Amino acid sequence: MKERVEGAEETIRAFVALDLDSMSARRLARIAEHLRMASGAPSASWTPPHKMHVTLRYVEKLLASTVPSLAGALAEAVDGKTPPRLGLLRLEAFPSAAEARVVVVELEDPTRALAKMAGRVERIVSRLGISPDRHEFRPHVTLARLKRQYDARRWLRPELAVDVGECSTVRLTLYRSILDSEGSTYEPLASFEFVRKTN
Repeated sequence: MKERVEGAEETIRAFVALDLDSMSARRLARIAEHLRMASGAPSASWTPPHKMHVTLRYVEKLLASTVPSLAGALAEAVDGKTPPRLGLLRLEAFPSAAEARVVVVELEDPTRALAKMAGRVERIVSRLGISPDRHEFRPHVTLARLKRQYDARRWLRPELAVDVGECSTVRLTLYRSILDSEGSTYEPLASFEFVRKTN
């Protein structure tokens, strides 16, 4: 959804994210399915596998005119790089398990590759005049958004995420987020593939 104020430039809701490969998305979808079927599961809107990603930076109002510059800078940030390694950490909820609104798989960042990439993206958007993000970066993949606040401490059992293995990413994408009656639709504006790792 574009926003227009009379006499002002158009803005869009946008975010920069790491896209998971299909196998990783299926693994996380299995965790989500176990949760959905578990005793005590609350009413929720579940993330389909094709929409699972790791958000590096969300921009509520991005000037549409800056999209080409942002895309060009992101392309340079990814050029020649292999994808960051992602390790599963635990099932978690935001803002807390006791007052859950969003259920996520929080990710390990053993080499701080995710934090470094998020930092690069932050520097790129700041050069475009976007205000700094005051939130601490916590790498995660969203599994569900709950219909209402819920005490999820008994529901989010650690064993549901055991033996899932590492996740992999394949590209960095700049998305437009379009709100509609069904929730959000993600429209890729620019995507940049990582160099594939060789054994």
